Amino acid sequence: MKKTTLHTTAILSLLSAILLACNPNNTTKENSNKLAYVQAEKSLSIPYTLSSGSKMSLPNELLEISGIAFLPGQDDDIYAIQDEQGFLYKFNQPTQKVTFTPFGKDGDYEDISISNTHFFILKSNGSIYSFPIAEKDNIKNVFEQKNLLPKGEYEGLFIDRESNQAYVLCKECKVDRKQPQTSGYIFSIDENSQFQPKGEFSIQLDELRAFDTKIKKTFKPSALAKKADSKEWYILSSVDKALVVTDENFRVKSLFPLDRKIFPQPEGINFDSKLNLYVSSEAGNQDKGIIYKFEKQ
Repeated sequence: MKKTTLHTTAILSLLSAILLACNPNNTTKENSNKLAYVQAEKSLSIPYTLSSGSKMSLPNELLEISGIAFLPGQDDDIYAIQDEQGFLYKFNQPTQKVTFTPFGKDGDYEDISISNTHFFILKSNGSIYSFPIAEKDNIKNVFEQKNLLPKGEYEGLFIDRESNQAYVLCKECKVDRKQPQTSGYIFSIDENSQFQPKGEFSIQLDELRAFDTKIKKTFKPSALAKKADSKEWYILSSVDKALVVTDENFRVKSLFPLDRKIFPQPEGINFDSKLNLYVSSEAGNQDKGIIYKFEKQ
């Protein structure tokens, strides 16, 4: 009887080994499912519900809205630019009205940010335009800085008022063609409100792929903003239809796919003084530019 039991156990063990050898993907699939579950859990860690928010349809002047910013403590007014004309726009949320002031010639302006003293505007070729906050309704003294950045296309600019540093992120740069990363550049802001090179940073593609395997050779961000309380970076990509959250040092923490119906062409991101999240989107196939407000939970 004992010999029969041992015999049966041995046969069952052999059959199990054969079945596993014939279908080695079972374990891999199980591990992948566990990884996906862990990633989904991580992706729930931000205090915003991206599937629902307050939608603001914008006037025709902001059909091609490309960047948004707030003055400290003045949450009613959203300052914006669009990627065709050199105008500073002010969109008042309570009245839904827009006013504008010219600051430069027509051009491909991609992002806007505000220091304690100046507005800064990024052109797609990497040039930076600045003028004093005091002149926002009658802009006269515009300063342009050229050749600050390597050759490439740029869409993301953010000024960290606490450190008085500027961060510029490549959308597509020559320096990244042979390495699996997206590069960024850090600048200190001197007493004349001009950018001075201070350092570099990067977002690694392998970290992004851990959350989204569709991101293979490139990641093309369109805007970035720093969340003041957590020091996390929220990085938007219109091309990849994704919101990426990193730690203070740009290590990827999570990635959120964006619904194309809600975000047809998301190119602007920022926080107000209460840390509510705002994402702006060009019209795309729709007839209006859009800003969504997501209240902090």
